[in-house]
This record gives sequence, C-alpha cells and structure tokens, in this order.
Amino acid sequence: MVLQVLKYEEYAWPVIGDFKMVGFLIGMQGGYTKYPCYICLWDSRADALHYQQHSWTQRSEFQIGQHNVKNEPIVKPDHILMPPLHIKLGLMKQFVKALRQDSEAFQYLKSFFPKLSEAKIKAGIFIGPQIKKIMASEQFLRLLSTHENKRGSALKQ
Repeated sequence: MVLQVLKYEEYAWPVIGDFKMVGFLIGMQGGYTKYPCYICLWDSRADALHYQQHSWTQRSEFQIGQHNVKNEPIVKPDHILMPPLHIKLGLMKQFVKALRQDSEAFQYLKSFFPKLSEAKIKAGIFIGPQIKKIMASEQFLRLLSTHENKRGSALKQ
C-alpha cells in the first residue's frame, strides 16, 4: 500500500535501506539464512570460505522457493541503493576482522579504545565517529603492513 501511495510504479523511485529492509522488499526470508544477500549467492554458513573466496555467483533471478526467496519481489533489485554509512561500517568490520590479532595494528586498536571490549574490537564493531578517529590516526596507518595499508587508505576516503 505504501508503494502505491508513493506511486512507485509510476516514478520508479530508488529505494534506500539496510539489508534487512531490502531483503523484505525483495521477498527474501528473514533471520539467519544461508543466502542473505540480494546481490549475490554469498553462503553465510560457509565460514571457511568467508575470507578465502572473494567472488560469489551473482544472483540473477528471484524465484520463489530457491535461495531463500519466499515472496514475489515488491521492488526491482536494480532500484535499490545502500546507505553509505552501512557500506562504510561493513567495510570497516571486514577490514578489522581480517587483521591478524597478534599484529601491532590490532594491539593499537585495543589501546586506542580502552573502554571498548576486546570482543567488539575482534568483531570489528565500530560506530561512525570511531571509524573517523581510526582513519585520522597516522600511527595506526603506519602500523599496517603494505598489503593492509592499501585497504586501509581506501577506507580513509
């Protein structure tokens, strides 16, 4: 009803939302599912592949009963925009989780945020202002290896 009132079909508005809302609009099953991404067929339960496999098969169709699709999509997948903050939080989370826990950079993060639990740091759970502080810290960027520094400087922009 909301999309009818907004005349979604007439104007083909782009839709912006987090993954949970996007999943709902695309007709996907909620909760902890095997294929939670509406863009690709990322297997959330294949823990061993999460940092080894960098390319996942692109999702080409939304067929009910396959790959966690429960209902007919309400909006077109190509009309969905992801909020920039969600993207940055997700990238930062993956970046920190990929750091070696015995590295100087990881130890620096623990000392940089003494009130933040070690579990949150290991999981890469930061808020926007914390990410800004990390990326503004020249010392943190110096502690990264060459490989990590390339990825870290990409987050800085």
